[in-house]
Amino acid sequence: MHGPDAEAHREAFDAWRRKPGNEAAYARSAEAYAIGSGMSRARVEAMARPKDKRRSGQRWGLATAAGLILVVGGGLYIQSREDGTQIAAASDAAGERQLPDGSKVLLLDGAQIETQFTTGRRVIVLTGGAARFEVAHDPARPFTVIAGRSETTALGTVFEVDMRKGAPRIRLIRGLVEVRSSGGGTALRLAPGQSAEVPAEGPKMAGMMLSPVPTNLLAADNLPLGSVLDSANKVNARPVRLADPALASVPVSGRFDLADSGALARKLGAAFGLTVDERPDEIILAKK
Repeated sequence: MHGPDAEAHREAFDAWRRKPGNEAAYARSAEAYAIGSGMSRARVEAMARPKDKRRSGQRWGLATAAGLILVVGGGLYIQSREDGTQIAAASDAAGERQLPDGSKVLLLDGAQIETQFTTGRRVIVLTGGAARFEVAHDPARPFTVIAGRSETTALGTVFEVDMRKGAPRIRLIRGLVEVRSSGGGTALRLAPGQSAEVPAEGPKMAGMMLSPVPTNLLAADNLPLGSVLDSANKVNARPVRLADPALASVPVSGRFDLADSGALARKLGAAFGLTVDERPDEIILAKK
């Protein structure tokens, strides 16, 4: 279905995929294909071939289009390869973690990830639940999240992927992402605040998508203003900036809802006598 004559087989393929169990099986195959496509044939064959009898047990040989995925119970397992590849699988999925490239991911509702970073690409496979990705900027290595049939690629941005309601849904908070489907259809580029859904027929724009991350209420007790804004900017498409960096050290106390950056900026402006300049892509707080 990735070949030039895919459409000639589309009807038969769709009929096959509707049979019980085939949809999930195809999704797993698509994930393996996407991960393995970044490896050379020789490298995949070498990985599938045991080097000696003592190490040949329990070895998985996938098709040459696929890579080798190692899943272990309990914690995070990382194995380095001679070509710089790292393959990891997380069996527990609670809280925020930092990836080897400096990117951050917040896993929710039982989400699990498998990662493979090479010198030319960064691939994350998300299974179930929902997740927020804060991607470290690296133009030379695109960052792709595979969730079911969806493939979301970013260079440096913040976005969320939600798999809890069937078809994967993607919500862009900051930056730029491109959403594709392993099943075909035209790729979509999202702007901050936009969402996409990826059903069987391909990606399409979606209506307002609520963040899977619960509304953030912050109780501050002499917390630096810069820290308050850093927390708010992680959950908003429109960040709040300070015109004067010296304002970042101003102590803040009170209870704040971080989910609405505009309301937060106006509240802080009124409390500290600051001007609030609301722009389409950001909000600036400055001294009067």
